Amino acid sequence: MHLKILRSVFTAIGFSLATSVAVAQDLKVRIEGAGDKGTIHLYVFSTAQGFPKEENAAVHATYPWPGGDFMEIMVKVPDAPGYALMAYQDKNEDGKMNRFLGMIPQEPYALSRNPQVMGKPKFSDAMVHPAENETIVLKLRD
Repeated sequence: MHLKILRSVFTAIGFSLATSVAVAQDLKVRIEGAGDKGTIHLYVFSTAQGFPKEENAAVHATYPWPGGDFMEIMVKVPDAPGYALMAYQDKNEDGKMNRFLGMIPQEPYALSRNPQVMGKPKFSDAMVHPAENETIVLKLRD
């Protein structure tokens, strides 16, 4: 009997902790400037650690480019004080961002806040603190 009560209490505590850590929210993202074909890869970073390496993103989502001037998407992200977003258009559909000398993007790409950077971007250059219902605009550039 006591074991059942203790098990119920620990289960409730565990559930409470899990739900407080796993809170997520939706970000509205508008991507502009893509050509007529290719897949959009969107990466959302919730910390500076590992930015901007794609494999370190908290969220990675892909979307077929629908054509036209822009697309708007909703992406579920972990709760964090801020985010840095990175997107690129995979024009040749090889599943990776092609880079010259392993550094310089050879496909259209964008960072949140559209910073002009030389070299590796910093998390702080691209960090946004979106308000509820705010749209983050990413403008792809070659």
